[in-house]
Amino acid sequence: MAKRSRASTRKKGKGIKTNKIKPRIAKAPAPSDGIPVVCSECYSDFLYVSASQSTSVACLACGHTGMVPESAEIQRLEMAKASEKKAFYTAVIPGVLFLIAGIYYFMQLNSAGSPDKLGAAMNYSLIGVTVVLFLVTIVFAARYEKARCEVYF
Repeated sequence: MAKRSRASTRKKGKGIKTNKIKPRIAKAPAPSDGIPVVCSECYSDFLYVSASQSTSVACLACGHTGMVPESAEIQRLEMAKASEKKAFYTAVIPGVLFLIAGIYYFMQLNSAGSPDKLGAAMNYSLIGVTVVLFLVTIVFAARYEKARCEVYF
């Protein structure tokens, strides 16, 4: 008597495990609407759309023209703008938390009437949290300023 194959009784996809590993490919940020560009003649701002096929860039305000960089340079600029955006968000979050902590401290101080009535532990802990968040905000703001990328032509 022949053995019946087990595959015929199984439902497809159940019980069979495959160890296929999908390779992870580092992706560049998706091209946004454009790259902010500053004219070196009149210092006006406008967006350069990297999907355009033109070989020159012209300022809308003064008519100054410049050559379009190679695609590698445009990719580098898009990566720099993506890191600038990330640094901006990391600088804004502790700043907002600093403001919330400061407002909460002043509300608690106002409702208590004086620091003595608020209590030493509550008073110094709120002051400490506010000071630490202020220092973290300053550090991340400096990191954001270091990551800023302005494109002139």
